[in-house]
Amino acid sequence: MMTGTRRRSITLLSAVALFGLACVLSSLLLRQQAAAELAKAGQTLHRLISQRADQHDAHLTSLSALVQAADPAPIATVEQVAASITRFYPRIVGIDVVDLATTPPASLLDVTDPAIVAAEAAQASGATVRTRAIDDGTKLLLVKRALTDGVGHYAIALVIDIARLAASDVALPEGARAELGLAEHAQAGKKAAFSADIASRTQPLRLSLATTVPRWPTPPPAFLIVAALLTALGALLVDRLLEARARASEAARKAALAAQDARLAHAGRVNAMGELASGIAHELTQPLTAILSHAQAGQRLVQRPGVEPATLAPALDAIARNAKRAGEILGRLRAWISKSEPDLEIVDLAELAREVAHLLTTGALPAGSSLKVENDGSRPLVRADRVQLEQVVFNLGRNGLDAVAEAKGERIVTIAVATEAGQAVLSVADSGPGLPPDAQARLFEPFFTTKPGGLGLGLALCNRLIERFGGTLDGGNAAAGGAVFSCRLPLAAEAIRREAAE
Repeated sequence: MMTGTRRRSITLLSAVALFGLACVLSSLLLRQQAAAELAKAGQTLHRLISQRADQHDAHLTSLSALVQAADPAPIATVEQVAASITRFYPRIVGIDVVDLATTPPASLLDVTDPAIVAAEAAQASGATVRTRAIDDGTKLLLVKRALTDGVGHYAIALVIDIARLAASDVALPEGARAELGLAEHAQAGKKAAFSADIASRTQPLRLSLATTVPRWPTPPPAFLIVAALLTALGALLVDRLLEARARASEAARKAALAAQDARLAHAGRVNAMGELASGIAHELTQPLTAILSHAQAGQRLVQRPGVEPATLAPALDAIARNAKRAGEILGRLRAWISKSEPDLEIVDLAELAREVAHLLTTGALPAGSSLKVENDGSRPLVRADRVQLEQVVFNLGRNGLDAVAEAKGERIVTIAVATEAGQAVLSVADSGPGLPPDAQARLFEPFFTTKPGGLGLGLALCNRLIERFGGTLDGGNAAAGGAVFSCRLPLAAEAIRREAAE
């Protein structure tokens, strides 16, 4: 069965694992959310830059048409148009017209390096636009040749600020950074969160979005606090439920064991019916013998002439008393077989010893035998079934009288009552030959006896009865000779209160 400490350890580890899983899932969700936001922002910015690239083509076409309107080109008009374009489109930081027919080529607006523009124009054919990165990659140079009468000796140049071209009209996600450059110059193997080529036939640009957000972002503190509290609460509830379930299971197990013990005890009693049937015969022998003796004595008295009726009274009283005692013995033995509890009451042990001695002496004592009762002056009270306890003392006394029947010298049986160490003690000692050494270990074993013709049930039943009252029964040889049997029973609460008062 799982112990409470092990259960709590498993619950705690499960709670920690659940908290960790919640953090991982939250981090994964944040990661997916950040990726989705970054992709959305990249697509929006990609469309915006593509539109701006188309505007560049439109400006180049308009300027080319203006340059072709006359020869020489109307530079003053071109200069006015260029000023208007740069004012409305801040990313276009310069517009120039280069005359390719002169040696060296000449810049008509003094904005660009005419040699660079001429070099790019030399590679342009027809309406093709050349794109080149200048100023350490911070700007773009767009070059288009303007044809006049089939001879293109003018080149139109736009200078674009890359940072402004890549600027977004809306804020990018936290930690995101846009990078725009020529597609042919993109770093091979560099992995960006978002990357796409600009949709332009003339400007081969590539947009990339990078982010400084960790690959596995940390969940917010509020989430960590709430998750920790919920996990702790869940672990506590699970622990309480498991503890309640364990208690219920333990209670059910104990109830089942108790029921099983009760069934086994009852089965043991029923299985012992054969033993108890022999016990009934053993226990009833004494009262029946006394009844027979007194009945025979009464018959002899009746046969005598002139006998007064009052002479028969003692014999009749003895017969009635022993018959009642036999009935009580039968009732107690029947209760022993059934599940009923003994009828407990407060019993004065000293008084009970005197009554048993009287019962024993009313019968025929062995010749030369005597029975006496001793008391240390106390009046020990015990809680027991009077009839059953009386049977125990009667059996012990009867055994003592049987032991001294053939003894030489004094034939004395002593029933002593005393109070020792908070317990009531009743001992029965005899002056007989004592117990054989091999018999002392088997005194209370059923069907073991040292008497010829004995059943071996008396001491076994006595021991069981004393144990039912919470006491013990011991037997052995006395130092002065003979056997001694001692019953030790707990004092009743009334006796303890009385001793405290005294």
